Amino acid sequence: MASETQIAANRRNARKSTGPKSADGKAAVARNALRHGLTANQVVLFDEAGTDFAAYYAELRAALDPADAVDEALVERIVLCAWRLRRVGRAEAGVINASADKFRRHGEKVEFGRVFSLAVEDVAAVSRHEAAIDRALRRAHVLLERRQARRRGEAVPPPITVDVDGLTAAEDGPAAPSANIKICKTKPISESALHSNPLPAGGEREGPASAGG
Repeated sequence: MASETQIAANRRNARKSTGPKSADGKAAVARNALRHGLTANQVVLFDEAGTDFAAYYAELRAALDPADAVDEALVERIVLCAWRLRRVGRAEAGVINASADKFRRHGEKVEFGRVFSLAVEDVAAVSRHEAAIDRALRRAHVLLERRQARRRGEAVPPPITVDVDGLTAAEDGPAAPSANIKICKTKPISESALHSNPLPAGGEREGPASAGG
């Protein structure tokens, strides 16, 4: 156990250290705790190799060029999503091949149409999984690009947002009379409202419009 004298000496020495002063030094220190953040035994499956993942991670990281800890987190997200997307083709093939094996075991002729119809629900689940991962990858990539553009001094416009009024009412039917949907260039327009009450020449209408016009 440290004595009071040793503790006091450690505190005095700590006050003498102010850390890195240059931008490069600060960036290096910010990444001290990051090796790859995603250990191979957590993300590599039984039919994959940890060395392949490490090489893939290093290649993508070099291409994306993170500059700070936040960039590193976004790069890790991108790498993980991209690595998982590589599995989608294998997953779909595995599902269809498993269905084909069922026909073989019963001595039936293996035809793609019949095999696919048997596997269609599982294939659809794989497709939904792929779409979700792809959305996550794109979000992380957009955030990283915006941060990098801001560092380069480029103008980064705020993201476009969409406000929808009366969403609950609109869910009651495709043309619910009580739906109160704001209409402008960046906001959704119900098809019935557009046909019954077309936009003026300027392309915008101020205020809400009901689905019935």
